[in-house]
Amino acid sequence: MTAALDTAALDTATDIVEPGETTTEQTYPYLRHGVDPRTLRAGGNTREVGDIRARRPELVTSVAEHGLNPMVSVINVAPDPDGGLRVLVGFHRTAAAVAIKELENPALAIDVLVHAPGTTRQDVLVAQGIENIHREGYTPTEEAGLYDQLALEGLDVEAIARNLSLPDEQIRAGLAVAASSRTRTAAAVLPDADLLILAQLAEFGDDEAAHQKLVDVLTHRPHNFEWTIGQLRREREQRVEQAQQSQRFAERGYTLVDDEDDLPDGVARLDELCGTEDVEPLDPAGHADCPGRGVYVWVDRDLELEVTEFCVEYADHGHRTLASMRIEAAEAKLCADGVPIADPNADGLAELRDLFADGQGERLLTAEEHAGCPGHAAYVEDMPYRSTVEVHYVCTDYVAHRHVPRTARAVPVQPERDAAWQSAERKRAGENNKLWRDAKTDRREWLTEYFAGWRNPKASPKAKANPRAKPKSRAVKLPARVHHWLALAPVLASDHLADAAPGHRYACTLLKFAEPQDNRRDHNPLAEHLRKQATTETQAVVIRLAEIIGACEEHWNLKYTENADTSWRNPSEDTCFYFELLDALGYPLSHVEQLVNNPDLDHEKWPHLVLANAGDDQAA
Repeated sequence: MTAALDTAALDTATDIVEPGETTTEQTYPYLRHGVDPRTLRAGGNTREVGDIRARRPELVTSVAEHGLNPMVSVINVAPDPDGGLRVLVGFHRTAAAVAIKELENPALAIDVLVHAPGTTRQDVLVAQGIENIHREGYTPTEEAGLYDQLALEGLDVEAIARNLSLPDEQIRAGLAVAASSRTRTAAAVLPDADLLILAQLAEFGDDEAAHQKLVDVLTHRPHNFEWTIGQLRREREQRVEQAQQSQRFAERGYTLVDDEDDLPDGVARLDELCGTEDVEPLDPAGHADCPGRGVYVWVDRDLELEVTEFCVEYADHGHRTLASMRIEAAEAKLCADGVPIADPNADGLAELRDLFADGQGERLLTAEEHAGCPGHAAYVEDMPYRSTVEVHYVCTDYVAHRHVPRTARAVPVQPERDAAWQSAERKRAGENNKLWRDAKTDRREWLTEYFAGWRNPKASPKAKANPRAKPKSRAVKLPARVHHWLALAPVLASDHLADAAPGHRYACTLLKFAEPQDNRRDHNPLAEHLRKQATTETQAVVIRLAEIIGACEEHWNLKYTENADTSWRNPSEDTCFYFELLDALGYPLSHVEQLVNNPDLDHEKWPHLVLANAGDDQAA
């Protein structure tokens, strides 16, 4: 069976058979006249026909008015073993002819091109494919169905590509889409997505959340598709690497700790433990044979491995916490000095630093001055980050002993959150800190792509982006009201800009300039480029934008900014401005980045925040 079956086949037809005629030695293909379209068998089409009047009304109208011209739109058929004719090519035309026969023209008869008996299913599919692929309205899912059926007939990718004269990449993409029911469903709402885009979507067909995220991006921000799918691939690789690393430790006999920020009783980090005879932190090498050895494994977005070692049921293995040793030593000294140990949560207790001796007092009480008071006591608080303790001197009943609080709010001290709240908040902080670090990696990749085409910027933020365009070929799309953002930055991001000046090193990185060699401002690559006559006004705007973005981003290279309290939890005004600007650029803020300007977003995920706020409101 040849590739071209329609008008080319008519040129080679040697016989024309009228209705009712038979031949003993038929030469194929031949043209048969006067066929009732209802007698044709039209099963097995790879292209959806459905309601032909609704799907192809223009075809129905044409057939009703003009019939089917065999020189233009011949239907190709082949004999079945029982003598019937089955359609090879022209399923829509067959459906249109049947519809006309049943309604507008009961006398309609058509001409068909008959091919040799024994034509295989594979031949039929190839013939359909050659015709349908080049037809207008042939959807990617229909095309994927064709490749899938050819694969079921035993053809591999190379054979399908060869038969249809298509690249192997197209066939692989179609087979991937055919295998993902979620992607085939999504294709109905993504009319602009071709088979190669849908194939990338199909990579996440088994991950409902990731798949829907990609569908939303293709619907609303298609220019972010390549970046978003790259992010999801990195996340997937990160999970795989973390699982593999965890398995390696499990095979070596380590207990895997699920959450280092919410430890069960009896579990502690090695650097917070010691033996019973000294206060030296446990050495991981010396702890390798302990039955309680445990480990928390985390792999960040750059696939860097972080391992934190623990001891599980440490007391049973002869360990103590350094905090308990420090507190015990401090409490022993207090007792030796005759100072009782107080319960910091007891009613009526107040710290001396919040009390005057009496109504005539002009300065706050000291421990020495209060030593003779019947309420004199102290409690000890461990300061783990300083590897020391703090002694808090108190009066156990300041009212009875006629002391006066420094301010109305000073005493009684607001009770601390309960243990459950503190545990949930530690877990939230730990999880969000990790997400924050990963977000920085993702964000910087997006910024690199955003500025890749900076020498050819587009002023309009509404220009339609091709999601398959290579990042370096994609022009910078300046945000709406770009000059307003540029003017706001020296006011709202002045701290970050001051810290980055005069080098603006990260701006140079974004624009792919050389690293500034010193602080000589006239030699800075940014200044040198701006002084060139060839630098356009719009390019100068982009350079200024890069200076602002780079200064804000450079802030996150500082060591202290890895701490939760200087990032998503308690952001500065500069930080709030920065993430507003990123959103205006079109950057898809992750959940933890959205917390900068909308902290309430965490309430649904962390219910303890809602309960705490309700309690505060009632107390007020």
